Amino acid sequence: MKISTMFNSVSAADKIAHNQDLLTLILLRLPTKSLIKFKCVSKLWRLIISDPDFCLSHTRLHHRHGFLSPTALLLKGDRFTPPSEFSIVPLRHYSKVPFFHYINYSDVKILQSCNGLLLCESYRTSYLVCNPTTKAFRNIYCPSNSCNNFLSRIRVSLAFDPLRSPDYKIISIRESYREPYEDEPVDLNHGVFCNGRIHWCGYGNKSLFFDVEKECIETMAMALPVQMDAREECRYFGESRGVVYLAVTYRMPVCLELDIFEMARDYSQWIWKKRLNLGDAVKVFPELELGCVKYGPGFSGVCMIRSEEEEEPRVVVWADGKIVCFDFREGHGKCCTILGRVSKSGPCILEKMIIYTMIAFMLINTSRTSLVYDICFTKTN
Repeated sequence: MKISTMFNSVSAADKIAHNQDLLTLILLRLPTKSLIKFKCVSKLWRLIISDPDFCLSHTRLHHRHGFLSPTALLLKGDRFTPPSEFSIVPLRHYSKVPFFHYINYSDVKILQSCNGLLLCESYRTSYLVCNPTTKAFRNIYCPSNSCNNFLSRIRVSLAFDPLRSPDYKIISIRESYREPYEDEPVDLNHGVFCNGRIHWCGYGNKSLFFDVEKECIETMAMALPVQMDAREECRYFGESRGVVYLAVTYRMPVCLELDIFEMARDYSQWIWKKRLNLGDAVKVFPELELGCVKYGPGFSGVCMIRSEEEEEPRVVVWADGKIVCFDFREGHGKCCTILGRVSKSGPCILEKMIIYTMIAFMLINTSRTSLVYDICFTKTN
């Protein structure tokens, strides 16, 4: 009787293993980390899991609300470093920090984190697109800089929405200046992908965004409704769950305050949300050394994080070697928590990462890898 039961069990399992449609339905409901391991079970399983339609269906099934939630924070600077020295802090206690040993380059700089993919620049071999989930990367060769009697620089941004397509796009912008150049330029170094558009922070009354689907550049407002009576020190540009945010710090002898703005849905104006005082963090954590140096507040890397059930975003800053989170949700007051500790020199930028939450493989049509748009900033009299 036991032998018969065992035979029937093996027979049922064998039928499922060779029924591709039924096996696909089962695999779709498994978490990403399991799927990565199950690619080694057989050629059939690897074929199913690696299929772009399966990747898209899996991502949509596990993220039905239209947005991907970050699982880690990336602290990036402007220096080239070995991949082993990337500074990453998990946002969830069960999340593991990824290792980048598979990137066989000694000096790499992370330019952008976009929905699970990283856009990196190699000191010697142009650009890389890296997938920390699948431990894969691809070299991307963009047009080189050219000089036609004016200064020209190439700026590269990544656009990737795994809820719409398993493909990504690299947008290369040629930033050109003719003397005398514009006094209030647009920062094309740090592109922010949100709602199918790549946004750049401006320092005048207007800035630019690139519509990836329409393949056109449009303008958006940059005039701020509220500002402190002091000169701006720095702007931090980012997004969270379909909303573009801007944080502004000011240059004062002792200034631990910063303003948080939110872009209107129709891109018509910036809306002032709140003024954050990092002195609240010092009250909770007296060991934080902030405001001790004149004109040096001691914090940088401001970003916003908002989960599905949160109406107001949490504000995260890198201060005194620690990742400090401010929670403004109703009932939480101005609750401060330290998410992690990172030793890094110089000003840095905080970006969100998505790890082990989707099986988005890097599939790309090489003929459309690089879309080049020329922008020339000139000063008009």
